[in-house]
Amino acid sequence: MEKWYQLDNAAKVFPSVTSERNSSVFRVAAILKTEVKPEALKEAIKITLLRYPMFTVQLRKGVFWNYLDDNQKELKIEEEQDFPCSTIHTEQNNGYLFRVLYYKKRIAVEMFHALTDGNGAIEFLKTLLYYYFKNNGNSFTVGSDILTAESTNSLAEAEDSFQRYYKPCYVETTENQKAYHIKGMPFNTPGTNVTHGVVSAAALNALAKKENVTITALLTGILIYAIHQTRVQYDRKNQPIVVAVPVNLRKAFPSKTLRNFFGVVNIGVFVEKETTISSIIKRCNSMLVHKTSKEHLQNLIYNYVSLERKKSAYFVPLFLKSYFMNIGFQKLGENKKTISMSNLGRLNFPPEMADEIEALETIMYPTKNSPLNCSLCTVGDRMTITFARNIVDVDILQFFFTYLSKELELDVEIYSNDWGVLDD
Repeated sequence: MEKWYQLDNAAKVFPSVTSERNSSVFRVAAILKTEVKPEALKEAIKITLLRYPMFTVQLRKGVFWNYLDDNQKELKIEEEQDFPCSTIHTEQNNGYLFRVLYYKKRIAVEMFHALTDGNGAIEFLKTLLYYYFKNNGNSFTVGSDILTAESTNSLAEAEDSFQRYYKPCYVETTENQKAYHIKGMPFNTPGTNVTHGVVSAAALNALAKKENVTITALLTGILIYAIHQTRVQYDRKNQPIVVAVPVNLRKAFPSKTLRNFFGVVNIGVFVEKETTISSIIKRCNSMLVHKTSKEHLQNLIYNYVSLERKKSAYFVPLFLKSYFMNIGFQKLGENKKTISMSNLGRLNFPPEMADEIEALETIMYPTKNSPLNCSLCTVGDRMTITFARNIVDVDILQFFFTYLSKELELDVEIYSNDWGVLDD
């Protein structure tokens, strides 16, 4: 690794839009079958950091762009006491852009999005778990599923793959109208409530196959239906319900990068009184098939990178870039979506490691304009569906989980951190 390097294309926006109400911090976590041993975890992080030099950095401000600089300070490992995905104050975190937390049987990694995306965070967590279990006396045979200290990190893991796969495209754009926004009463004590629902991945997959759709399309459709039934049908405005779905670009454009390499596709539906949930699900599936095609994703990369490559943008001072990026984030991002749903998919572990893990969790931070977000991940047959919210209102997620239980006849195991529940 060089002593410093530029932020990748997606990362550039996050320092400019981050605030106490938009932390830009997401979480991946593992629930183990035994209590976490802090000393074993502290030793595991030391080895893990050697394998991920692109994460041992701190954010610096330049004249024209932010950049990442080498950081050799100690990373603190702490017992979790606050709500998930709170803002990372680097001056309290020895400059690091991520934190490692533990609580009872949970090991959690929280990442500032300027550092990496869900794929990079998951790879980091898998390595950390491997060395944690190893420090506890477990012996595993690992292959390519785990990046170990014995495997060589390459420059490819630190590349900006947006730049690598950029190529000029002719793109027609249309001005989509503002999406429906979820409103609610903020918690008396600001923070994030997370509610997890665990279901059988095999049972859910069977239901999706029966409808000839993907799991993501099925759950996106149900979420849109839930928002309509609890909110939109009582609203006079005729606004679409739009679910923003992050897409791992590595599936279409081969890359080993551990930095950000994702795109966001918006799946939107106007729901009328006569619209059935089956038609919503099928509409979501067809939109996902189209918008995750390589051609469409190539257009996304072009749109992301083209503005950055304009010569006129090179010499604009950072404070002006930040101002306009914030405006663009609100107008082209937050205003165009109702809610986000991120599916990290099924995570593969060596069988012996999988036996030590009860479940996985991923949490997408809520924001001012998106006070409720959803995320999914799976290990073995346990899929964890997580809603993160910064408002008191629970009508949407209650409808969603009730539909899974009553209409789809799935067993749903619900648990929560109860943040805000005891507010006066």
